[in-house]
Amino acid sequence: MQYRPSIYSASKIWHAEKWIEMRDKENFNIISNWINLPCGTKDNPTGAKKLTVSEKRVLWSECAKEVTDADLLVIYAEEGDEQRGVLVELGGALSTHTPVYLIGDCETFRACEHSDVAFAYHPLFHRVFSSDYKMGYYEAVNHWLGTYKAINYRWAMRKTR
Repeated sequence: MQYRPSIYSASKIWHAEKWIEMRDKENFNIISNWINLPCGTKDNPTGAKKLTVSEKRVLWSECAKEVTDADLLVIYAEEGDEQRGVLVELGGALSTHTPVYLIGDCETFRACEHSDVAFAYHPLFHRVFSSDYKMGYYEAVNHWLGTYKAINYRWAMRKTR
């Protein structure tokens, strides 16, 4: 990669090891510092570090800043994941003209009788073809490089406000 865009990775905490691997072994410029906390596992999410209310406030403030600093946000979802924090990060990204890429899927991102997941129709929301996190990451970054980097989209959009 000639240009290493800054990436905010959003997922359930037990997927953190994937983002550490992508940062440390695949050389992606992942700026999500939450992945450096003990995050537990899907089978044992209670293995995550228990944060105090004050620590949670600091962490969420840091996450919000990282989302706005990122060139793109990559969301990862597996069947059975119930997304909550990811939706906050998704909204922060879209409100700052940051392209969002979804790898995988879960109920949170599918229409149902009480929601058509309207955010999925935002022009900066993209679903990648691969549900494999590695391939999906490459696909997202390649799309971003070909679509947004060339026109410096985010900064152009911010100047129009």
